Amino acid sequence: MGRAKSHLPPARVGLAVKLSSPEAIALGKDILRKLAGHGVEGVAEAESASALGVRPGPVRAELGRHVDAVVVLGGDGTFLSVTRGCPTATPVAGVNLGTLGFLTEHSRERAFSLIDDLLSGNVSIEQRDRLQVVVGDGAERQEFLVLNDVVINKAALARILTINVEVNGEFLSRYYADGLIFATPTGSTAYNLSAGGPIVHPGLGAMLITPICSHTLRDRPLVVPLDRRVRVWVDSGDQEVYLTLDGQHGMPLPANAIVEISAAKEPLSLIRDRTTSFFSILHKKLKWGEREG
Repeated sequence: MGRAKSHLPPARVGLAVKLSSPEAIALGKDILRKLAGHGVEGVAEAESASALGVRPGPVRAELGRHVDAVVVLGGDGTFLSVTRGCPTATPVAGVNLGTLGFLTEHSRERAFSLIDDLLSGNVSIEQRDRLQVVVGDGAERQEFLVLNDVVINKAALARILTINVEVNGEFLSRYYADGLIFATPTGSTAYNLSAGGPIVHPGLGAMLITPICSHTLRDRPLVVPLDRRVRVWVDSGDQEVYLTLDGQHGMPLPANAIVEISAAKEPLSLIRDRTTSFFSILHKKLKWGEREG
């Protein structure tokens, strides 16, 4: 991780809010007024603009390409929906108005201090590795950027899947499971953690491969270097298979379709809360070290 080249102090700040949260909407209006008071243009993404009572900006996934920095008010789901289209040059800060919030690490109480620091350019930025996902090839080729995880899983009533995995062209394993998770260290505390995968510090260049409800005792989570290229396909059958990206975008996976996963060229620039660390977040969110009962 290192400091990203970015356009700070910003002339245009993008804003996205959790639409189901009245608190996020109210805070968003206050932040837009604060930005305007400092002569900085606030750009609300299209979905949030109506709730905030302002002119709509780009769609959520494109917001980061039209502003100098982005502030997200909500939970990790809202954060992930915004970061899909963010280039490295556009840093993103998340204010936690959701529940667990590993990505939205800035507290509601420090929201205005965050804006002050952002407007002065005095922020701490970490680069978080992302995955590039390619589905199919030729005219059917689709590409995606993923911050947390790539999940291949079955429909609720389908039989178990047979998922084949190659790493750098070498056959790794044939997994018999309900699905398979490919996660970044940033995403190691998301679905990967629920499925029994390890927590990995985001400073490590790694990709996690974690089976979901494996039907054999030998399958275990695996961590591989991030510079490896992973190739995945599911044996054909009559079951429905889905590909889900960051829990935000999902699509059916055609029979015998190839999914290639590798390190993305553009990491995400994350604006950190200088009062916290990765370990303090784990302690707070997972209640490590506290007595039970």
